[in-house]
Amino acid sequence: MPLLARFTTIFLIVLLSCSGGVFAQAPADSLQKALQGHPAQDTLRVNLLNQLARLLVTQDIAGASKYSQEALELATQLHFDKGIIYAMRNQGLGANFKGNLDQQMALTIAAMKIAERMHDPQLMAVLLNDQGNIYIEENNAAKGLPYLLQSLKLKEQLKDKAEIAKTLNNIGSVYLSEGVADSAMYYLRRSAVIKKAINDRHGLAFTYENIGLSYALLHQYPMALRFQQMAKQYYEETNNKQGLAKAFIELGETSTHLRNFRAASNYFAQADSMNKALKNPKNEMMLYKSRSLLDSARGDFVSALKNYKQFATLNANYFDVQKDQYITNTTEKYESEKKQRENILLLKEQQDHLTTIRHQRMFEVTGLLLLLVLTGVTILVFRLNRQLNIKNAESSEQNKIITEQNEKLENLVMVKDRIFSVISHDLRSPLAILDGLLFLLRDEKIPPEQFRLYTNELWRDTKNTSYMMDNLLQWASSQMKGIRLKRDDFDLAEALHQEFDLLCTLARQKDVDLFSELEGPIMVYADMDMIKMVLRNLISNAVKFTPAGGRIRIFATRQENMVEVFVEDNGTGIPESEHSKIFSHLYYSTYGTQNEKGCGLGLPLSKEFIEQNQGSIRFTSAAGQGTTFAFTVPIAEEEIYSSDPVLNRFVHRVAETK
Repeated sequence: MPLLARFTTIFLIVLLSCSGGVFAQAPADSLQKALQGHPAQDTLRVNLLNQLARLLVTQDIAGASKYSQEALELATQLHFDKGIIYAMRNQGLGANFKGNLDQQMALTIAAMKIAERMHDPQLMAVLLNDQGNIYIEENNAAKGLPYLLQSLKLKEQLKDKAEIAKTLNNIGSVYLSEGVADSAMYYLRRSAVIKKAINDRHGLAFTYENIGLSYALLHQYPMALRFQQMAKQYYEETNNKQGLAKAFIELGETSTHLRNFRAASNYFAQADSMNKALKNPKNEMMLYKSRSLLDSARGDFVSALKNYKQFATLNANYFDVQKDQYITNTTEKYESEKKQRENILLLKEQQDHLTTIRHQRMFEVTGLLLLLVLTGVTILVFRLNRQLNIKNAESSEQNKIITEQNEKLENLVMVKDRIFSVISHDLRSPLAILDGLLFLLRDEKIPPEQFRLYTNELWRDTKNTSYMMDNLLQWASSQMKGIRLKRDDFDLAEALHQEFDLLCTLARQKDVDLFSELEGPIMVYADMDMIKMVLRNLISNAVKFTPAGGRIRIFATRQENMVEVFVEDNGTGIPESEHSKIFSHLYYSTYGTQNEKGCGLGLPLSKEFIEQNQGSIRFTSAAGQGTTFAFTVPIAEEEIYSSDPVLNRFVHRVAETK
């Protein structure tokens, strides 16, 4: 090894040893060279790996993850607790930049347990600061503030200026997120004074960014722009790419408020270019929202709405990721608790059996030694066995009850997961679009004439959402309370007519012809509310998947003591590979010809309702050739129909949408 390389390695190792794990901001190439020059599997290599991972976390997340994982494995082998803590902290920061706050919190809590066991106040202060930051990013600043105050107290006792400045900055962030600009400015200025005194340019970038946001909150945009430009300069000097991308977005917003639209557009373009490489989902959401603000300020309301829709979609997807993570954690916790209960029951059963065996052996020995009391011992054993059988029977009954309760609980968890899935994903998008339109209309940023161009689309989305809610509530009720039938005689043609006006309006919005060829009265024996919901689901599905200029036809025939109703369309049809999914209880939903969205419950619920009413449901379809759904319901007993197997049709054009 060259002498210069050896000297560099030794210098960095000594520096790390003296710092006790508080890593300096050495250049990445120097650290990599030092790492190559120190192949020994010891604590000094752990420190080098952790320092390199910490430096790369804002530049190269994949590289940071690689080095922190190697540090964690080596530190675990060496039982080097401090190295384990810093490796976990670096992995948590990587998870944060990927948007996985739950994983970061789990790693931070695990590291805190090790620090408490070590009684190391310096590490505890750092980790308390991290926990407070996580709650801030989860929009729960009130919960994060106590952790930051505890961290500040420990750091002031240790007189660690660099760490004190970090926590002061984070407390300022709490008040900033709460909209209390004056309190935020107080803590942020204290942080800036300390960081300038110790020449912490990396930390000054964060603090100046927050001060700029505080001035923006006070509508003092020239001052906000000044501090944001200083933050950008320090992010560039310290090669913090994540911070630099966010700084460009904030500079663009401030320039928009100052009506410097060209500068704002340039800043957003630079942020977009950087984020394509960084792939930070939160920065991408912020960028679309900020561009919507810029378009609105320039009077380009169509582009503003388009960007706001994209923001709403990304926000919904980000929420889904967090929700899926929460459901996964909840499921794992439930399975763990379930297995623990089963183990406890098994252990209790084994202990009962061992106790019984000991008792039986004791009585056998007693019987051999005391022949005179053989009769009494025999009676006692008989009674004991009978009591044991009774206890076993009671235990079996209790196990049966526990099994039934577990099945009910699993069913309720499934219902809850489906409801959360529909509410968080399928209902958020139309509400977000409505929110964007009302936002533009409220601030008089879009003329009423232009707003009316979107009313048809908005009305159709709202009705689709209403139908989704009906299906969701009916399905949830059937899963949790069971289906309650209210069967009676009623006129099927009249029931269809009650639903037809609204369905015709939906068809008219898409320029689709909707015809009913039912002759009334057609008396059937079934639950009228259930049959009306089946008709509404089948017809609205036909409208959804029929393009403009298409045709939907409704007619019925008689099959012995049953009426068979047909809903026929010449729409897009269903590929044969998807036929098996139509009536399944798995979540299955596709977009309509105009991107209409469903919740995937309408057809399974319709099948369940028809079968409860002693009928059946089927369909025939091929891709590009349309679809025909048909279901049967019993004819009312007292109704007398024609002997002709095909009902006499009175063709009535209920609605012509062209």
